[in-house]
Amino acid sequence: MKIVTTETFAQTQITETKGALFSEQVISINIVKDAISGIKGLFGGKSTTYSKEYEEARKKALNDLIEQAEQRQANALVALNINYNQMINSDIMLIIVTASATAVTIAQNN
Repeated sequence: MKIVTTETFAQTQITETKGALFSEQVISINIVKDAISGIKGLFGGKSTTYSKEYEEARKKALNDLIEQAEQRQANALVALNINYNQMINSDIMLIIVTASATAVTIAQNN
């Protein structure tokens, strides 16, 4: 599956548009990991916990888009857009990753 953030592929023709795709991933963060990350943040350290959680959510969102595209018999995604957000409610922190793209069929270059 070819994937780009642009609306077209350089020197490749889009032969069919299969439709818009969306994926939302919501992941809760362990409160103990959250506290440790907060302490590291006070001293300017990198929070590997948050980085890994965001990376995991992004991978899940992207894999979800790929599965949706394959179901529509597309061989590429264009205009990929991924957004990150977080929500804190009482003792729970949620990482929210939303992704969207357009599924297309592109001409196969030989």
